Amino acid sequence: MILDKETLRTELATLDGWSSHERSIVREIPMHNWKGVMMLANAIAHLAEQAWHHPDLTLTFSSISINLSTHDEGGVTDKDIILARKINDLVSWNPKDENAQLGTPSVPEFRYLKKD
Repeated sequence: MILDKETLRTELATLDGWSSHERSIVREIPMHNWKGVMMLANAIAHLAEQAWHHPDLTLTFSSISINLSTHDEGGVTDKDIILARKINDLVSWNPKDENAQLGTPSVPEFRYLKKD
């Protein structure tokens, strides 16, 4: 069932980086390079396949744009919100928050996600 405007607004307030666009929700994720774009695109593809709910992805050298919509419903449903949350969990996880010895080195050649 398509989410009403108020429910969608409430859900988007809890989803960092996502916004409403026509009959979908969208997010652009800046990246450092093509290697990172491909790694994240494949990780998102895994989540989508597990959920059997497939976003439209646009890949550039330094960003991924995600467009989520439940096509057979003609708009945004709970399926889109659930997958957006999973994508956010994936992108925002920082292993250094759990263990100082884990995580990508701070040397620019090894970084791929642009984080503040």
